[in-house]
Amino acid sequence: MRKKTETIAWIVLTLAFISCVLLAIGVPWGINWYLHNATHALEVVLQPRAGVVAYQEKGVGLPNLIDVEQKVISRSRIALKSDDAEALLLFYVPERSETPVSTLQLYGETDIVFVSAHTPRFTASELPHQISLQVDTSKELRVSVGGGDRNASLHIQTPQGEFDLEEGSYTLIVEPERTELIVNKGRALLPAPGKDDTFVMSDSQQVELTADGLGEIRTTEGRREIVRDGDFEQPLERHWKVYMIAKEYNDQDDGTVTREGEERTSVRFERAGRGHIETGIVQELGQDVQDINSLYVTAQLKVDSQSIPTCGEYGTECPIMLCITYLDTQGGGHEWLQGFYTLAGGGYPTVCPISTCESHPQHIQIPQGAWYTYTSPDLIPLLRERGIEPATLLNLSIYASGHSFVSAVDEVSVQIEK
Repeated sequence: MRKKTETIAWIVLTLAFISCVLLAIGVPWGINWYLHNATHALEVVLQPRAGVVAYQEKGVGLPNLIDVEQKVISRSRIALKSDDAEALLLFYVPERSETPVSTLQLYGETDIVFVSAHTPRFTASELPHQISLQVDTSKELRVSVGGGDRNASLHIQTPQGEFDLEEGSYTLIVEPERTELIVNKGRALLPAPGKDDTFVMSDSQQVELTADGLGEIRTTEGRREIVRDGDFEQPLERHWKVYMIAKEYNDQDDGTVTREGEERTSVRFERAGRGHIETGIVQELGQDVQDINSLYVTAQLKVDSQSIPTCGEYGTECPIMLCITYLDTQGGGHEWLQGFYTLAGGGYPTVCPISTCESHPQHIQIPQGAWYTYTSPDLIPLLRERGIEPATLLNLSIYASGHSFVSAVDEVSVQIEK
């Protein structure tokens, strides 16, 4: 009997020891796993900009037409119902709504389902923000992945296949028979047909997906880039000149133009002060365009703050502006101008109506703190409609104008095509 009692005691002690060891190892491991893998939902916001935009939650009858900002929940469907429709889909970390972690710009007839969006719950985690979408159709979908202090990834499912987009900017066209993917900057990962492998696409590449599979990965067709170091990978002074002009009060701050970032380099314009100023960067182009049929300007733009609503009283004080100066075939000087702002109001015009703004551009409102992909229309036919035959592109300026502002630019491109 005594021997049996001793055996039971040893068993109890052994089990207690094992339990203690398991707890000593398992509890810290479990806590560590939770700290590095726990996630919660991103906040998703739909902003209609123009045309007919509809929103439908899963399990709800008919879609609702919306004209104001709408919070989006998982498995909801977003549809743009007209060719002129525009909308923004923004992804924010909860309680940090100043900077989206990814931005989608929707144009024309579009039908997508928002599947899910998650972010790590704790800063100790190395996981990226993870977003998943189903895109059934899209006339044009401009995607900017990333924008915060953590990497982001976007998984997209189309009728022809699926792929993952890492940090960067992309353009998608999704039709019933085909999907076209253009990588402006970044990396796209596509499953290799019939293989346990992945195709990797990088800057300035495009591909078409059909029912027959993945097409040939090729470079952007037909266009030639004429801007040097438009992604600001090199020191600014190598290809750009920093300038400051039109300072209203000498005792006020000059503002700063800085190249910043590690994984994503950009140029930041910042100024806190009173009175007008213009500060920016300029690059000489010296490009003959007399035999050119197409001219496009693209850029990634961001406005964090501005003190003057819209672009000021005369439409000349936007916190970020793109400007090309050029000569016509008679030697006359002209400029093409496009402004961007985030703060509306003040009763100020959204165009530049004065004579110094020759093209009287319609300035574009963009979401605060979000990287916004801009692609101009083809400028050659637009200029010819105004009776101007462009001959030489002189220079490209990117600048901030106003009193106080914080803005940035990246991936600047001027492309020509014969």
